[in-house]
Amino acid sequence: MDLESLRNRIVDFFHREKIWTGFVLDVKGKRVHLFLPSGKEELVSHLAILFPGKQRHSYRDLAELQLLLKEKNERREKLKELFDLRELWEILVEDLEESDPWTLVSLYLGREPEEDEVSAFVRLITEDRLYFYVVGTNQVKFRTKEEVEKILHQREKERERVRFLTEAERVLKALLSEKSEEISPADLESWKEIFKDYLLREDTTERGKVLKELLQKHNLAEPLKLFDLLSSRGLIQEEWFLELEKTGFPENFSQEELEEAEKILSLSLVPDDRELLTHLDAFTIDAEETEDFDDALSVLFLDGRTELWIHIAEVSQYVSPESHLWKGALERASTLYLPERILPMFPFSLSHEKFSLRKGEEKLALSFRFLISSSGEIEKFQIVPSIIEIKKRYTYDQVDMFLREGDQFWTSLYNLLMQFKRKRQEAGAFAVILPEISVRVKEDGTIEVKKIEMTPARDLIAEAMIVTNFYTALYLSENQIPAIYRSQKEPFQIIEGRESSPFHQLLQLRFMAKSELSLEPAFHSGLGLSHYTTVTSPIRRFPDLLIQYQLEASLIKKRPLLSREELTRMLPEIQANLQRAQYLQNRRKRYFLLKYLKQNQDHLRLRGIILEIQTFKVKVYLPDFNLTGELSGVKGNFHLGQEVEVMLDKVNPLLEILRLRLI
Repeated sequence: MDLESLRNRIVDFFHREKIWTGFVLDVKGKRVHLFLPSGKEELVSHLAILFPGKQRHSYRDLAELQLLLKEKNERREKLKELFDLRELWEILVEDLEESDPWTLVSLYLGREPEEDEVSAFVRLITEDRLYFYVVGTNQVKFRTKEEVEKILHQREKERERVRFLTEAERVLKALLSEKSEEISPADLESWKEIFKDYLLREDTTERGKVLKELLQKHNLAEPLKLFDLLSSRGLIQEEWFLELEKTGFPENFSQEELEEAEKILSLSLVPDDRELLTHLDAFTIDAEETEDFDDALSVLFLDGRTELWIHIAEVSQYVSPESHLWKGALERASTLYLPERILPMFPFSLSHEKFSLRKGEEKLALSFRFLISSSGEIEKFQIVPSIIEIKKRYTYDQVDMFLREGDQFWTSLYNLLMQFKRKRQEAGAFAVILPEISVRVKEDGTIEVKKIEMTPARDLIAEAMIVTNFYTALYLSENQIPAIYRSQKEPFQIIEGRESSPFHQLLQLRFMAKSELSLEPAFHSGLGLSHYTTVTSPIRRFPDLLIQYQLEASLIKKRPLLSREELTRMLPEIQANLQRAQYLQNRRKRYFLLKYLKQNQDHLRLRGIILEIQTFKVKVYLPDFNLTGELSGVKGNFHLGQEVEVMLDKVNPLLEILRLRLI
């Protein structure tokens, strides 16, 4: 286009995202000096020119020119009504790919068009952008049928998006203002499912991406904040375990798993390749509420020696790597012990019955025999596929009572196992053990919270399991059996005074390395052991099942060992699934702990330890609940490790908010 030829012509141009009519006063290089209908003047790029008029115009004064431009602009806008773009496009699309606007308007009108009519046509196709589009200043291109169909689909999607956002805004405002009665029950139910889907999948779906825009505007894009709103309005149960569904943890067993479980239940004992150890006085020691028993002990005090047996429930004899139960156990990684329910790694009929070492029933087991000298040295270690029978069941409380009373049998067993613990400590065992908090929701909904201390009975069982896992790891390594080992690096820093100060214990935790899984044995600093694996809970933990399988395959030789390559492929999945299970247990326990505190908010007075001091808040550790809360807006001279007495100020279990105030 010859820009100089535009002088004294009326043109249409883009200005502030709209089309206007203007008069060309002058041309300066690639820029055009325009007079506008508003009476103002603008210098615009030549690329802003949409439609150049053919006629030159003269004027007496700028007022007359301004009036002319206003009339032109209004007339051209009105003339857009002349055209049905779809009709014109459908007639010509098969024959033409492009044309100039004057020709198209003359074809449509059946006569020579006026300049204002052509301008109106160009304006209309520029705004519509569906059937035609302008190239340069004098060429109109036709869109193909495929292009038109695609644009129509996109526009419908955008209209749907706008409708969705408009309705979502209405519903959200009603919920925020506590006026949910303004929404019909059917709509409320529909939106509950939409919001629930967002909670689970966030912005991973198209609808989720759209909804996130609106939620961000109301500071609700964080799923837990939206969850809190919906539960406060009664749309979602507060106890719904969002993270469980969100992480995809299997709550139920597949039909294939249940069918395999039924077949296993019908199997009888197979004694031909197992040692019959039913003559041993095997016993279990567990918590009162335990229902799945995966370990037991037998002890024979001989002349100057002790024969200690650790019996572990048999699982791998029934569950093989190609089975659905094995794959399901791998996906779950462990049994979930939640405050309100148990989600077992295997169906209850197996975990609590077939596999469980229940009193008075003969069971398959993997038994670990230790022959121990009077000085506490292990003279012989042996792994025996066996058949056992549990003669007695003890609770931790009962065994603690026996120990307090000085019972010779229990005292001797305790002293024997504590020798192993002392040796570990001498080898550098470095662990920080905080009190365990038990949280249980009873059938009537009451939340029961107990602080579990490490009593002698619990210490006895813990040490029996540790020594079993240690010697199993040695056996696997020495016999070059592919296995998964657990290790822990040395602390990054040693904090002095940790033995006597809860604050220093907590501080030491910050410098502890996480335990790791690997295919090579390495030092476990927390236990003070050169080799370590886990085999003592195959009903409850997948790594223990895997190790039991490897041991059984090497001893009985009826099934092939899993190769190192197979374990290498499995290890990342095992690690990820274990982390998921641990996260879910911790998250659920914290939720019910906070709910318990909220229920007792008005009368609880709590002991706290100042853990961290920031500019406007102080973090306080509550040892009786193993929780950390915040003192906000406090003034005064505090020091780290200081003990304080606090009350609850604000507790929100869903948002994990725990705010405290000084008493």
